[in-house]
Amino acid sequence: MKNNKFSLLAVLMATLFSTTSIALQQKQLADFALDELKASANLVGLSAASYNQKGEKWSRYVGYADKSAKLTLSVKTEFRYASVSKFVTTGLLAKLVSEGKVDLDESIYTYIPDFPKKQYDFTIRQLVTHTAGIPHYQALHDFNIDYSSTPYTSVQQGVSLFENRSLLHKPGNEYHYSSFAFNLLSLIIENAGKKPFLEQLTDMTSMLDTDSIKAEHFDAPNNNWSKLYNSNGDSLNRNNIGYKWAGGGLIGTAADLAKFGVSLLNDDTISTQTLQQFNIPQTFDNGDEIKVSRSFMGVGWRIKENRFGQQHFHHSGSITGARSHVSVFPKSNESMVLLTNTPWVVALDETAASLQILINAQPEKKCQLTQAHFGNKTSRVNLSFTEKDGMCIADIKLGKKLTNTLAGNTDKTKFSLMMTTDDKVALITPIGIFQGTMNDNKLSLEILAKLHEFIIKDPTS
Repeated sequence: MKNNKFSLLAVLMATLFSTTSIALQQKQLADFALDELKASANLVGLSAASYNQKGEKWSRYVGYADKSAKLTLSVKTEFRYASVSKFVTTGLLAKLVSEGKVDLDESIYTYIPDFPKKQYDFTIRQLVTHTAGIPHYQALHDFNIDYSSTPYTSVQQGVSLFENRSLLHKPGNEYHYSSFAFNLLSLIIENAGKKPFLEQLTDMTSMLDTDSIKAEHFDAPNNNWSKLYNSNGDSLNRNNIGYKWAGGGLIGTAADLAKFGVSLLNDDTISTQTLQQFNIPQTFDNGDEIKVSRSFMGVGWRIKENRFGQQHFHHSGSITGARSHVSVFPKSNESMVLLTNTPWVVALDETAASLQILINAQPEKKCQLTQAHFGNKTSRVNLSFTEKDGMCIADIKLGKKLTNTLAGNTDKTKFSLMMTTDDKVALITPIGIFQGTMNDNKLSLEILAKLHEFIIKDPTS
């Protein structure tokens, strides 16, 4: 009996250590990728976090929250969410729809009857799919926005900036991205939920234990706020973004945003039926699906599926001193968040999806080749393999045109290629991380929604 107990304990311990070892290997891939990404893009600070239903799965914080003070990023560092604020606001809208307090296909005047009448009526669905014709703030000087002195205290103040403007087009016929549309949505949420927008936001973030997510009040900073930087790494003064809380004025940590995202998959937060409704490609009045960049427009956020079967709903953001992204992957019940304090031209949704693959993969440890040369009809690819930090990493040189695209604003001429044991690869460039596969004779890279395939020409062992 004692021997049997000992044997069982040994098996359990071996399984535990094996599971822990695999998890560490998976984190090793993602850690390397994020460090390389931050360095290649010349960012002051970059944070990432992934959550599942059990809690944090992976996180990484590299660089500075305050460069001059040598204050490094941490789990407590709060970043501007920029337009990822729309993702959070959409979560709040979905909660009200689940509770039967909002009907997406009702006129907005059902909820805000005092809003100035326009030449056309429009629905909440049209509002949050950016097809209602609400103007964006392309001509900021023309909207009398106070960036410096007077704090905003209500969402109505933000709505007042554009409420007397005409619609840009007949609702349902065209797509025009608008943060002001989410200003209006926050007023609808106030009336439908019978409580101020920020109070409803606090109720939801408290329920989900994501209390760092809140409106930014530039006149009441705290020590956890990351400083803001320009592309040269110079510190910037903080401006007043209180006029657009719902569409671009929220702030918080990477961890809380990742936790918020994955919590939307919980039926206690949003009903499964409502979430499915929000994750269906939306259409114009003529039936055509609304495409936004390399994704489809869902209700409030964007939806996408790649060739590996990764389905995710997501949103990205850009604002003075920040770049942001959140993706939620329903099949694996995981989220992925990227936040930085530096402007950045980056394929954020591809990067998040690539990191999500890396945290669920094991690294290829043994390089089978020293060099390899691939090619297609238009270009050649040269790889040099090195075993580094327990992983097989390749330096990859691509054709001139593709290299110029991937280098962004840098002078990079080669990039890092990571390999996993299931033949997947991750290409790390200054403009993001891209997915692909590599087997014995073919390298396939999916870059900005285009598939590049190369056949091996001259392997060297």
